[in-house]
Amino acid sequence: MLRKHEKEALVSLFLLSFGAVFCLDRFYESGVGEGLLGLLGVLIAFFSIIGIVIWAILVFAKMFRLLRKFTEDEEIPKITGSSKD
Repeated sequence: MLRKHEKEALVSLFLLSFGAVFCLDRFYESGVGEGLLGLLGVLIAFFSIIGIVIWAILVFAKMFRLLRKFTEDEEIPKITGSSKD
């Protein structure tokens, strides 16, 4: 069974994969205001080659950050102490 943060990551990955140009992941995660700002940023980025490269790097960075949520283990408390014999 998937944990809650893994389910959220799956939804964000789906929206990022199929709707990155329209910033669907931003609308889902943050709301209309940040979604519109993201959409404006994408429009500005597509007017230059450097903007497209930066946009692609940011999309892939977010994708890998979301994928890492599936490989992270939960925090296991460690017992610290000295074992001097």
